[in-house]
Amino acid sequence: MNRQDGFTLVELVVATAIFFIMSAMLYAMLNSVRQQLVFSEEASTSLRELHYAMRRMVLDISQLQPRPIRDEIGSGYQNAVSAGSGNNAIELSIGGWRNPLGLPRGSVQRVAYVVDGDTLSRLHWPVLDRTLAAEPLRTDLLTGILNVQVRFLDPTGEWAEQWPPFGASEDATRLRPRAIEVYIEHEQWGEISRVIEITG
Repeated sequence: MNRQDGFTLVELVVATAIFFIMSAMLYAMLNSVRQQLVFSEEASTSLRELHYAMRRMVLDISQLQPRPIRDEIGSGYQNAVSAGSGNNAIELSIGGWRNPLGLPRGSVQRVAYVVDGDTLSRLHWPVLDRTLAAEPLRTDLLTGILNVQVRFLDPTGEWAEQWPPFGASEDATRLRPRAIEVYIEHEQWGEISRVIEITG
């Protein structure tokens, strides 16, 4: 009998089985690496958003100006800084509004930070003393928000939940706190608190 070189059927089945097992293991490993990359990218994006939102708030709050604004009807004034009305976390007048085009406007700007659902947004108005028709420009800063609170450090060193504090003088519209604490509760990053000193 002539003997031919080659593989037997059993050897081919075993080799095929080993190939499929190795392929399945390689696929599982590559899938795990891909999922880790996706998770890492999402975490990195969320952390970038958090960093930008906090930096933006610190920049705005540290430039708080003692400039009240006329209300939309024109019959009174709103405080230079206020908190907690509706979904507004804080609304304030800030300085340092750049004007590279030389538009006919001042350097003080009115901004508000609002929570809409789970999104923290920054609003700013094209005019300081706005009317009912003035629409704010909105920038979404951070998603995954569970809660936002602010507190104010008054001149005596006491923390207040509202500004101006109760019992302030009649001309409290220009009153500025010494510092503002911003507390954010985020679904991914937990509780974040930042105390921002008011300069000037």
